[in-house]
Amino acid sequence: MKEKDLEKVKKLILKRWQDSLFGENFRPVIEVREYLENCTTGIVSGIVKLFSGKKAGELERALDDFMRYLATDKNIGPGQAVMTIIDLKNIIYNIFPDMSLKDYRKLDKIIDDVASMAFDIYSALREEIFELRLMEKEKEKRMLERSIELTLENQEFYDNIRIRR
Repeated sequence: MKEKDLEKVKKLILKRWQDSLFGENFRPVIEVREYLENCTTGIVSGIVKLFSGKKAGELERALDDFMRYLATDKNIGPGQAVMTIIDLKNIIYNIFPDMSLKDYRKLDKIIDDVASMAFDIYSALREEIFELRLMEKEKEKRMLERSIELTLENQEFYDNIRIRR
């Protein structure tokens, strides 16, 4: 397999990967679909460039955007998120079943590195989401405490005890 071969089938790799990720029944709003298509296109292009020995500047941005989408789904764990990247290996291996051992190892390392980067990004995003939810809960708690204070302010109860602060 040569770099040119991988470049020629880039669209096929992308199509098969998107089909495996989203399936035929995936019908999000147009903006989400375009967002995900841009992310996956950037990831596949980045991997092809890395395999060709070029720099893949758009890869990290595309990977960050894709992991951001996956991190917002509470039903997708870190393993599943990383497996979406690792699935690219099998797709490429199925397209090039007679790949040389040298190319196999090269592609394997590239995708493993990208998957590792994806895990780091995903974990950081989930942590950020957790912190945002925690801040939201703290805000709700303060609002409830304040509403209780306002409700109890200068109230008389059935035993004629008045609460004052």
